[in-house]
Amino acid sequence: MILDSIRLENFGAYGGVQEAILTPEPGRPVVLFGGMNGGGKTTLLDALQLVLYGPKAKLSNRGRMGYKDYLRDCIHRGADPKRGSSITLRFRRTHEGTTSAFELRRSWSQGTKDIDEAVIVLRDGSMDGVFTDHWDEVIETYLPVAISNLFFFDGEQIKELAEGSKAAAILGSAIRSLLGLDLVDRLEGDLRVFERRKREEGLDPEAARQFALARAELDAFDKNLEQLAMEEGRLVNEAGRLGKDLREKEEAFRSEGGDLFLRRKELEAELAQLRAEKAAAENQLRELAAGPFPLLLVTDLLEEVESQARHEVEIRHNRLLIEVIGERDETLLEMLRKEKLSPTALNRVDGELRKDRKWRQEMAEEELLLDADDHLPAHIAYLRSKLLPEAAASAQDGLAAVRRLDERIARTEAELARVPEQDSIASAQDALQEARVVHATKIAELDGLQVRREALKRQRQEADGRLDRFGEKDLDARLAEDARQRMLKHSQRVRETLGEFRKRVIRRHVSNMETLMLESFRALLRKNDLVHGLRIDPESFEVTLDDKSGRPLPFDRLSAGERQLLATAMLWGLARASGRPIPTIIDTPLGRLDSSHRKHLVERYFPHASHQVLLLSTDEEIVGKYHKALKPFVARHYRLAHDEQLGTTHVEPGYFEAHETAR
Repeated sequence: MILDSIRLENFGAYGGVQEAILTPEPGRPVVLFGGMNGGGKTTLLDALQLVLYGPKAKLSNRGRMGYKDYLRDCIHRGADPKRGSSITLRFRRTHEGTTSAFELRRSWSQGTKDIDEAVIVLRDGSMDGVFTDHWDEVIETYLPVAISNLFFFDGEQIKELAEGSKAAAILGSAIRSLLGLDLVDRLEGDLRVFERRKREEGLDPEAARQFALARAELDAFDKNLEQLAMEEGRLVNEAGRLGKDLREKEEAFRSEGGDLFLRRKELEAELAQLRAEKAAAENQLRELAAGPFPLLLVTDLLEEVESQARHEVEIRHNRLLIEVIGERDETLLEMLRKEKLSPTALNRVDGELRKDRKWRQEMAEEELLLDADDHLPAHIAYLRSKLLPEAAASAQDGLAAVRRLDERIARTEAELARVPEQDSIASAQDALQEARVVHATKIAELDGLQVRREALKRQRQEADGRLDRFGEKDLDARLAEDARQRMLKHSQRVRETLGEFRKRVIRRHVSNMETLMLESFRALLRKNDLVHGLRIDPESFEVTLDDKSGRPLPFDRLSAGERQLLATAMLWGLARASGRPIPTIIDTPLGRLDSSHRKHLVERYFPHASHQVLLLSTDEEIVGKYHKALKPFVARHYRLAHDEQLGTTHVEPGYFEAHETAR
């Protein structure tokens, strides 16, 4: 299935006629929609589901509202209700071996008494009567609404699946729907109803009365559970709306400098620490300056002093030698005469000795400018070769550290300068706190309702068991050969067979689902050695992870971002297991993932989630470097431009401006 375009006319926030081309391109499966919170992203996802499923669609804000009332509420407030609204979806899919182009149009308007709705299906440009009259059956065969959330979902659904408390229930529902076991469940329920009727037929009046009371009790439980389910749906929608409102308040608080305001003490402490570090670094430089470091300014002079000191050492040595060297020379010449050295050689030796004495005499007569200790040349040499280079290196390191600290101090001071005053941030802070309290209250109310519902389900199960056991002994005695007894026994046997069939079907397919989920999770996870196994309990649908040693890996060992990646991998794996070539549509796809997990999702999931991927992003998600990484896979960009005053959203080519996406 390939979605080619969607056309909205006066639907929700979309005034007038708004159309977006959705056809992907080779190697570019992604169509990217950008919109601010409240700008119509979720409405677009609702439109896709509404046009496909009508009253069965899983819509974000319907709650307990009746279908016709919901359609009435979806007519754009600036439009004529009698003209109404419509959604047109053009798509291609292979049917009976042939690829056909379809146009599905769902329209509604205010009639004389109630909302009038019409569904029309064109196939290859011509009206298809069969598809038009039986569209509900057609779409249920191709893409059942029960598994639509494997392909059409939002960040809230990922978060709910990631939190774990309801993950098994959500996963079990998806697997049963994917395997078509919801039909088995319905058949099993119908058989139970059939058995009860047959049992009631064989009871005496008093037993029949008690049986009727037991059945009435069960019906009351069913009615209460239905009411609680509707109430839960309403609370889920309200919690979702309040959650989005909370995120908007958080964003408003951040935009007014709220994060900086909350970090003021931390920034002040950081600034004090940086200044202390700078003072310590400057003290070290002062200590260097008080030591030999200034001599680096006169290295040439030090070299001259060292040379002069060495020369003066020689002068002093020659002054000592000159007194005894004459006697040495006379003794040497006398020895040479006794050895009968030739007169010529004696004259040469005498000449050389006289020359040496003259040179030494001249040096001994030189003035001592420094008149320093004989160890001075060695001290200066050590200073020049060891101490001064070390001081120079230490000074360079110290100066570099001071420069870095100056930069950090300047940034921290700039952040502190942007910290708003208490008075200016108070209203946004109060609004944020109120939104948090309201959202937490609604979540607590939802949790309480879910606890009541679970308790009621257990009571209903107990009542159901009592009803099944009602009158069994009496029936065994009085209906041994009765046709009703045979029907009951056969029905019970069929139910047992269905139960075993359900278990075997799940066991047979769950291994493939585990493999696909694990592959998907490891593809998304940055820690490739963290998870080496994933198992699904075929009865409870609880998911267990194994580490590289084969030991169970507790979910609390995963970060919040890793749990969201696991939830995404579950949906991705189940979608792959379905074998259906369905586009994937994701609203607010990145949620509150950290940067590294966002990067993996952008690079490893979105381009490969399906042959066609529609992403509905805020200006805080697929922007900056994430948009740059995804851009090679994007066939089309759209911006959902919302006019606050008119309350109207327009679909425009393009995306967020560059300055809005700089992160």
